[in-house]
Amino acid sequence: MRYLQPLPKKFKGLGLVAAALLAVCAFFAVFGHSGVLHLWRLDQQQSELESAAYSLAMRNQRLRDHLGRLENDDHYLERLARERLKWIKPGEVVYRVQTRASAVPAQ
Repeated sequence: MRYLQPLPKKFKGLGLVAAALLAVCAFFAVFGHSGVLHLWRLDQQQSELESAAYSLAMRNQRLRDHLGRLENDDHYLERLARERLKWIKPGEVVYRVQTRASAVPAQ
């Protein structure tokens, strides 16, 4: 027993055209200018930019802390000057230690 009558030939052609149109629309939805792949690339780019912005914000915060300590903390400033410029206080004795590799004469 058949419940539905077969479609006339003119409707079969219309179905093929509708299916082709649907396939073209799906293609452009995925690969088009504003398609899914483009949105995925933009999302990746946004994630990279956000992580770069976060690392720059953290670096800025460290630099602000460093500047604040240079302006307000005399002990910190003295320690940096002594480490970087090899300064010593009057009356201090400096000991220089040679490693074994530099103590052995070259042949």
